[in-house]
Amino acid sequence: MKFFLCIPFLLGINLVVGAKPHRLKHVVTITFTAKATDAQIKEIDDSFRGLTKLSVVKGYEWGTAVNQKDATLRQHVYAFTFDQASDLEVYAKSKAHQAHIKVGADITAGVSAIDYLLSE
Repeated sequence: MKFFLCIPFLLGINLVVGAKPHRLKHVVTITFTAKATDAQIKEIDDSFRGLTKLSVVKGYEWGTAVNQKDATLRQHVYAFTFDQASDLEVYAKSKAHQAHIKVGADITAGVSAIDYLLSE
């Protein structure tokens, strides 16, 4: 019996009646190749911005990374906010996202992403 009571806790399920799930941030950093043109980078920026039309996206920010070690490195950071962690899966499986991840693949030197729950 004790084992079954622990399962919701281990899975991160909140059983408190009326409890609000934590919002989730999904942050993606793209490092562009040296041959990437401004127009090509703008295409990627526009593609990320287009994902804000998905109903699960509740917030969006983006900007250029400041790199103290290598000022020639061109990186952009894109941050999405979701009402709950499960919305990220809906976002990732959407047709819009599946098309988006193919944009600019030839000028992308690296991609990293991190997801975190916002503190209340």
